[in-house]
Amino acid sequence: MPPSLKRQLLIWLLVPLLVIMPIAAIVQYRLTLLPAKLEIDHQLGDFAIAIASFIKVNGNKIRFEMSPETEHLLRTDQIDSEFFLVIDPNKQVLAGDSKLNTVEEEVAVGELRYVDKRIDGRRMRMLIYGAACGQSACQVRIAETLLKRDRLHYQALIATLLSILALSLTTVGVMLIAVRHALRPLQDLRAQLADRSLDDLRPVDAPKIASEVQPLVTTLNQLFGRLNEANEAQKAFIADAAHQLRTPLTALQTESELALLEPHPESMHATLERLRYSASRSAKLANQLLTIARTDPNLQTKTDFAPVNLKDIGIWAANEWSHQAIVAGIDLGFELTPAVISGQAALLQELLSNLIHNSIEHAGSGATVTIRTYSIAGASILEVEDNGSGIIEEERPKVLQRFFRGRNAKGNGSGLGLAIVNEIARIHGAKITLSEPDNGKGLLVRLSFPAVQ
Repeated sequence: MPPSLKRQLLIWLLVPLLVIMPIAAIVQYRLTLLPAKLEIDHQLGDFAIAIASFIKVNGNKIRFEMSPETEHLLRTDQIDSEFFLVIDPNKQVLAGDSKLNTVEEEVAVGELRYVDKRIDGRRMRMLIYGAACGQSACQVRIAETLLKRDRLHYQALIATLLSILALSLTTVGVMLIAVRHALRPLQDLRAQLADRSLDDLRPVDAPKIASEVQPLVTTLNQLFGRLNEANEAQKAFIADAAHQLRTPLTALQTESELALLEPHPESMHATLERLRYSASRSAKLANQLLTIARTDPNLQTKTDFAPVNLKDIGIWAANEWSHQAIVAGIDLGFELTPAVISGQAALLQELLSNLIHNSIEHAGSGATVTIRTYSIAGASILEVEDNGSGIIEEERPKVLQRFFRGRNAKGNGSGLGLAIVNEIARIHGAKITLSEPDNGKGLLVRLSFPAVQ
């Protein structure tokens, strides 16, 4: 399976996104958490400075004077438990919680040092502040449990994940829309080419195509131009050759028939019959080739069309083919009701002539051939039914191709009759189906034309 351009674009866009988003999540998490943690630490610092203001120095005496009400107010916190301890320069406890009296490094006056410790079995954040006590420094230690910090970590994590998730989903959605929008001109180009027939070699019209793809479109148009020139040359050759051959072949056929009517040696009769047969077959082939050249879809336009009643085409065929059917021993019947379409009468006469000729030639003497025209459900129908040997089901799509003859084919056909019918049907927008009649024997060719509104 060829690689998908859309899949490759999405892979090149999404794989870097899978790498970038975790990194962005970590950075956002840290940037969200850091200011909040600093703010909590600043609050501890303010707490320590406030407690230090209650240290009184009188000469060599150092006292700590704080009322119980003030101490209660400073210890009040809705989430964490607050502890403090004041130590003089001689390591003597002046006030506070003795559980904070752990061995710590000295701090200078005004210095703030934060440490994480496990005190009394609980994780705590402790601040050691150097408060001025005369010429020395007292230590003010403030500690609190980590509930606010743990909650802050959780909230920052949830906020980061939600924001990154929203950003990722939005980015992926925008990528999908962008890729789809960018590839839409290519899809339009593919649809434009897919809807074309094999004979439609007009340049591709893609005004909204991206500049990167424009060279491909230009190359396609150049290829179509060369193919169109070759196709036109081929059709012109077929038309010229068929036209040039038709007159001498018709004359040869006429002369051979006259020669058979004139007195001639018995030994020459078989030779003259073969000559007449070959001339007749060659003349018919030349006429069919000329018909194919005339039915070029690129040369047909809607302005060439006019309202045509299929019933009138059937009446014309009755006058044209009744004698030949009688000579061939064919019971040729007509069931004609009005069925108006838009088309070219000459081409429709050629279509019906080929169908009748095929039925007469392949059904054989004693067969019945019926032509029907009718309208149903917004469509005009032309049917040709015979009770001959029919066409094998797997061969039915192939007989619409040029020069293909089924294994049950009879007569001197060249495999162009149904191909011409198919071309004319395609020009008129008709759908052609080959099937068995209701009695299960023979062939039913049905053409469904769009009815004139």
